[in-house]
Amino acid sequence: MLFKILVIRWSGMGDIIMTLPAVKWLKEHFRNCHISYLTDVAFSAILQKSGLVDRIETIDRRGFTSPKRFLTATAGALATVHHFRGCRFNMTFDLQGFGETALLALFSGAPVRVGRIKDSSLRRWIYNNPITADWIAEHRSRYFMRAVAEACAADVPDVIDPPQLNITPGRGQGARPFVGLNIGASTHSRRWSEQNFIKLAKRLSRRGHGIRFFLGPQEKFLTSIVRPACLENQWDFSRHTRMEPLMEAIAECRLLVSNDTGPGHLAAALGIPVITLFSSGDPENVKPLSKEAFWFRNQADINLITVSEVEDACLKLLMSEKD
Repeated sequence: MLFKILVIRWSGMGDIIMTLPAVKWLKEHFRNCHISYLTDVAFSAILQKSGLVDRIETIDRRGFTSPKRFLTATAGALATVHHFRGCRFNMTFDLQGFGETALLALFSGAPVRVGRIKDSSLRRWIYNNPITADWIAEHRSRYFMRAVAEACAADVPDVIDPPQLNITPGRGQGARPFVGLNIGASTHSRRWSEQNFIKLAKRLSRRGHGIRFFLGPQEKFLTSIVRPACLENQWDFSRHTRMEPLMEAIAECRLLVSNDTGPGHLAAALGIPVITLFSSGDPENVKPLSKEAFWFRNQADINLITVSEVEDACLKLLMSEKD
């Protein structure tokens, strides 16, 4: 008999990628299972490229804040809830832990509902199999793995396989001509400055490396600074608004240097070496799980991380790629 599982995680990009080892574990643990995954519509391509999910359910979360999209987003959410009622899920794993996702776990109708209680009487009532794993104590991928394994009364694996996404570079199989520089971040304090990234780009460019800058939707204000520098120096410029083109553009990179944000995890899942720059985030908790990686952290001021030390790390990884 088919064992039906619902996984819920709708933000952020990196966290969704870090749930993939747990989803893979579920698929292997329940041999005859069907896994549905509820996420934000903006991140559905990640699950599609993972090859681990049988059905992707989406909610347009940003649509609830847009007057033009509010009615459509609301109708879509109601349709999703209605669909859940007919799915007859056996287990629901709320790996998000919001009040809204707790209610969706309840509406899923699953007899076993797994999630973080977080001192909430409502969640204590909804989740009959509470997550006891520590969100802070270990790497996020291991937290998600522990949450699902313990809910299934199974041992947590000693070794966790890194997340993997399947995509080929748009310029042809194996074509990776760029060093990618992802300059965005969720807050100013977590963003290594555009001036530092431009200095790094000039140094690497002088050594013959192609450069591709990445800007996300929230970094529109940096376009007037970065685009002229790219035109002047003949660097590539990618301002992404959708997930699939972003993944294709990152797949064309030999290396990605990134602030502590989602594209770093995308690169790692695509098998690309990553250098991550941290300020407040804890690398041992959220670093990308790349086989070839460096990270730097300065909690006082991320811009105290020097261009020279990041350049040295780039050269080491680029050299190891040649070897």
